Amino acid sequence: MAVWCFDMTNRSKTEFRGFSGWFGHPSGLLGACACAALLAFSAGPARADFDLEPGDQVTVSLTGLADLSIDATIDAHGNVNLQWLGEFPAQGQSLDRLEQMVRQEAAGKIVKQYDTNGEIYIIQLDGDEIEITRNGYRPIIIGGDVARTGQIDFRPTITAREAVALAGGVRSRLLADDVTIDPIQLLRWQTAYGQAALQHAHGLAQIWRASTEILQDEDLPPPAPHQVKVSAKVLTELIEEQIKIRKINQENEAGERAFFEDAAEQATERESILEEQKFELGKALAADEEEEARVISLTERGLTAGSRLADTRRTTVLSATRLLEVEEDLAATGLVLTRLKRDREQYEQERTLRLLQERRAAGLEVRDASVQMDTISKYLAGASSEIGTEDLITDIDYEVTIYRVVDGQLQALPAEKLTRLLPGDSLDIAVQEVAGDVPLTE
Repeated sequence: MAVWCFDMTNRSKTEFRGFSGWFGHPSGLLGACACAALLAFSAGPARADFDLEPGDQVTVSLTGLADLSIDATIDAHGNVNLQWLGEFPAQGQSLDRLEQMVRQEAAGKIVKQYDTNGEIYIIQLDGDEIEITRNGYRPIIIGGDVARTGQIDFRPTITAREAVALAGGVRSRLLADDVTIDPIQLLRWQTAYGQAALQHAHGLAQIWRASTEILQDEDLPPPAPHQVKVSAKVLTELIEEQIKIRKINQENEAGERAFFEDAAEQATERESILEEQKFELGKALAADEEEEARVISLTERGLTAGSRLADTRRTTVLSATRLLEVEEDLAATGLVLTRLKRDREQYEQERTLRLLQERRAAGLEVRDASVQMDTISKYLAGASSEIGTEDLITDIDYEVTIYRVVDGQLQALPAEKLTRLLPGDSLDIAVQEVAGDVPLTE
């Protein structure tokens, strides 16, 4: 690393030929040397074994220059924007490899710093003072039969069982009623059974609708009459209601997708126009610079007036300014396109997550309704004296399915409770059996 010290109050006295600035007082050399000694120190933190993927967070720090630290998140396209250091491909890279690329790119860059005396230190990086650490992993998404669905912070060596515990454990509810039998109570049980049967059929219809939206397959068969304890007419009405909901969702989603497509098309068209402008302005600037060089030659030989050289230089500066403005607009348009792509992908992910949560909530509704119907059917069968929680819940266990991106494809992987998770995994927890096989009465 090269360090230069400048006194901004006396910068016009001496020119330092190694850099396009003004070298200051010799008294500033001591601070510069101390700064250089400090920046030469570097300590490498322990690294995780996981390669970087979209959603991971990293911190770029420069030893001795804490105010220039950069926090960044790897975007959906696998790139990480490190501000003035540039944008780098990070997906699939290790921290060491990313750090190596950033160091190579940063070598030779200039950093300006002021001290408390108003002096400016010009620091030329050599790359070794840059250090990249991971400050966040992609979260784990957990859903299904748990108390609290949503995100869980990832930590190395976390298992599926620990994730379930952090989500509040598995969720299983048993709805029971008073065991005293009398005509009024019997009527209550019959009413409660009808309500539970309706809830059960409604949940199955919701599961069917959510599944057709997730898989984008409207040919999936709806619940059949033999699967429910309601009349065929009621079941048809429930299915038609879910079809209406699906149609509304599809219309809303089509509007959102059309917005993203129109916005991306407009941004792409603007980007094309700016590229053409950049090309034309680049040619104009080259011609202006060539004309300026010719006028300089004529002026030096006394063949033209000095005012002509000034006019030529103004023209060159104006062309360069216009080119710079177009380049800035082009960069801003590229950023808009990147954000649109990221927002579109985030919208699709949130849509899928919402539908998965709806389906799991409906599954829980079906399970609770089944338990309640089983319980009431036992009461109605005159077996209330033998009913207890231990008779109704035979085995509370759960299955774990991990949804993980492998080679660019989302795969469903059956897993054990002690399976170690990876950053970005999605878990689906399903209670295997909450009630015994009890026949339901009509």
